[in-house]
Amino acid sequence: MSDRNNDKIDLSRAYFLAKSKAYKHGGYKQAEFLTRKHSDFVSHLFAFLIDLNICLLPVYIWVIEFLLILCGLIPPNFFDLLFYIMYALLFVTSILGLGIFTAYTHGQSFGYVYTNLKLVDKNKREVSGLFLILRQAIGFGIPLMVIGYFFQVIGMIVWWAINAVCVCATPRQQTIADLLFKTMPVHEPPMSEKLEEETEEFIDEPIKVVKQQPEPSPAISSDLVSPIDLHLRSNYSDDGYYDVEDLFKQAFQLHMEVISITDHNCARANAAAVRFAPMYNIQYIPGVEIDTQWKGHRVRILGYYIDWTKDIFDEIERESLMREKQVSIERTQKFEDFCGIHIDVESLMQTSRFQTITAQDITKMVFHNKRVRELSFVKKYLESSKNETQARRRFARDVFGKGGPCYVTASYPALGDMVKAIHDAGGIAILSSWNMDHIHDEEIETMMELGIDGIECFSPRIHEATMTSLLRIVKKHSAFVTCGSDFHGPNRPKFKMGHCCCPEKAWPLVRILSEALK
Repeated sequence: MSDRNNDKIDLSRAYFLAKSKAYKHGGYKQAEFLTRKHSDFVSHLFAFLIDLNICLLPVYIWVIEFLLILCGLIPPNFFDLLFYIMYALLFVTSILGLGIFTAYTHGQSFGYVYTNLKLVDKNKREVSGLFLILRQAIGFGIPLMVIGYFFQVIGMIVWWAINAVCVCATPRQQTIADLLFKTMPVHEPPMSEKLEEETEEFIDEPIKVVKQQPEPSPAISSDLVSPIDLHLRSNYSDDGYYDVEDLFKQAFQLHMEVISITDHNCARANAAAVRFAPMYNIQYIPGVEIDTQWKGHRVRILGYYIDWTKDIFDEIERESLMREKQVSIERTQKFEDFCGIHIDVESLMQTSRFQTITAQDITKMVFHNKRVRELSFVKKYLESSKNETQARRRFARDVFGKGGPCYVTASYPALGDMVKAIHDAGGIAILSSWNMDHIHDEEIETMMELGIDGIECFSPRIHEATMTSLLRIVKKHSAFVTCGSDFHGPNRPKFKMGHCCCPEKAWPLVRILSEALK
């Protein structure tokens, strides 16, 4: 029974963490401040009443005990003891419980969870856990205990009346505590499928920071086909689909001038690519994309003009496969311990080209099994989602994502070491756009000091505001500018070859790299 309870706690933690990630990853743009509309007042009042009644549970219990004393069912000499026990429990519910729960849910009290409200700062950004605990203690718990003790019911009525006036007087329904801590409630937007898709790839990646971004501007058309695409995946990558010649055929049909195949931790596609390039009259730049880590961030570095025959790339590929296989085994073991479902590891690995088991592989197996689909921890996703695709995505995120019961950490080579490896192979090191929406400009500036030669500034992976920031950094460091679609094939249909979000006037900037070693 305790294991089941722990599983529920793990899932709830993963659920609120996933909601927080989706909110940071773009949901804040859809959040709406409370206004003076009647429906907003009703939601806010209802949330307050839920919180108040949960905090007052010890008082209600004490009232029942007091009535039992009056009826003679409890000896009168227990009155003082029961009162102090009630007061101690009131401290737990109103000061500790409410504050800790609000921090645990990233800004939602008991009532806020039910009414789908959230406490944020003036920029709609999430507030730190400590701030939330202090806000709830000063705004709710301490007044409830102190004023209630000295002034009893009348004092409490006056306190909440003052807060009610404050809520009605402020345009965004702020209480006294909100004004003190500069917080305000918003309607938390539902986690849309679009946001879920954007966060799905980060199942194994803790999202540290998200810049406040406007929506991508239509000024950069995603339908514009760039003649240069320096970020393609072949089936040498674990998530690529097409073979090398298929990529050249498609590039030829799109009248592309320059391409580079940057497989994930693998440089073997380059041997075939250099042979196909003259056949299709396309300039080819040998490339690779390597997973690295830097100060807690997982980032990727692109290598261009590399000598792919260097032993270092065989070593990178070998270590990557070993790492992913070890993570697969650990992930599978955690899942078996979590739900008691046996997984045939050998069978799953045999069906994988790279002998790895991803979170999506396990999720697919779970949802394909009719008996397992009926288990409560799976069934709830099917019942609460619009379709099975969404159910699977949420299941994988909650169970295998950061904070989930089956989350597995992996270590990656240091960014500086991989930059040096690319340089030692005669290549140019370019910072990939992957994950750049989540890293501060100041941190990217520091990365550049490791000897990075340029940045992939144009990509469908990042917002236009991020592109602007990256271009500013590139200009400051007189670095290369590249563009890439991150085309995988039908595995990732939203990424299309040549669709790099690179405006035509920026093509000359990108061509500088394509002519770098001519």
